[in-house]
Amino acid sequence: MRYWLVTAVAACGGNAVHPAPSNSKQAPPVPVPAESAENCAASVESAKAGNHDRFAFEGPDGLYGYKTGKGQIVIAPRLRYAYEFKPGGIAAAVDGDASFVFIDPTGKVIAHAYAYDNGPDYFQEGYARIVDDAKKIGFIDERGNIAIAPRFDEAESFCHGKAAVREGAKQLWIDKQGAPTTAPPPEPPPTSSVE
Repeated sequence: MRYWLVTAVAACGGNAVHPAPSNSKQAPPVPVPAESAENCAASVESAKAGNHDRFAFEGPDGLYGYKTGKGQIVIAPRLRYAYEFKPGGIAAAVDGDASFVFIDPTGKVIAHAYAYDNGPDYFQEGYARIVDDAKKIGFIDERGNIAIAPRFDEAESFCHGKAAVREGAKQLWIDKQGAPTTAPPPEPPPTSSVE
């Protein structure tokens, strides 16, 4: 049943690919033109220091916090790791209990981040995945708004405005409002010249 998810992620240049059931044939990955892959590029570490006058720093005990440009501590060192704030006012961090979180400029946890690639989920097309206590997956935007409340059992990152999700036994594509939509068109096969 997950075969469509493998194809969907490959078509959008995603990094996480769920294995197909052993009783299904796997098609070769769909080639993704460079411009398509760039449109779906993930970015969590791309934020420059100083957005919202917040600069991550490491305290003497190895925990991280944030200072202003004048050196005033605005979020005391309590995080295991702190990423820089994005221009929209959200930062990823590793909380004291080793969970991945998104915080606002005051240090308030906005949401728990979906764990991906040994860290908090990357933002892709302005959205990152979040999880609730029941392990349901939703999406947060770069301004810290819960764009799609957690309700999915599985969810891939957005690519070309759509994300592949699973809600119970139902597998579908959603748009950035969380509404069901059609699958993106398949990428065209590469052209070759025969001389």
